[in-house]
Amino acid sequence: MAHKSYVLTTFAFMLSLIAPPPATDARKQTAVRLSPSSALDLIYRQRYDNAINQLEQILEAEPRNAEAATYMATANLYQTKDFGRAQNEFEAAFKAGGGATFFVNHSHESLTTGDVVDYCRGWLHLRRGTIEFAPVDGSHGFKLNFDQVQEFKRNRLTKKIFHIKFGEKNQNFRGRTNTDVEALLIIALYNSFTRN
Repeated sequence: MAHKSYVLTTFAFMLSLIAPPPATDARKQTAVRLSPSSALDLIYRQRYDNAINQLEQILEAEPRNAEAATYMATANLYQTKDFGRAQNEFEAAFKAGGGATFFVNHSHESLTTGDVVDYCRGWLHLRRGTIEFAPVDGSHGFKLNFDQVQEFKRNRLTKKIFHIKFGEKNQNFRGRTNTDVEALLIIALYNSFTRN
């Protein structure tokens, strides 16, 4: 009888070594391999469905992941172009410790027309107390505290472009959707975040 018990115990132990982990553990392991920054790369490449799927997995495993919530709002914005929904999602992400992220073109020239010829592209991150422009290529990035910003407004020449003035110099940007509504949303979120 003891031999039979030993065999069953040994069999159960060996089975546990080869049995797949429960589904919840597998989801957590997948979410660990995924990161909000990998989803940001998918958004950059306009693969919004893939980004949203990755971010959903991350948020399922880590519901309070503020960066994942921020990038989910970014992916939804560029996929649906629903600016009202995007504003609500970015504000919720900000309250959770994240903020708003936009893909923008940064002009390297003074604007005398609405056309931008010399520019780089990158991510504009609005977070609690800070603004950061992280170029995908080039070295025109910056990170500022809100109190360093002298002006954050849409341009007079074209409402599709907005500028951030600091150090007596304007930095001009245009959002991915190339609409005045995206520029207005970015400014509205900046104004909202500076009040909180």
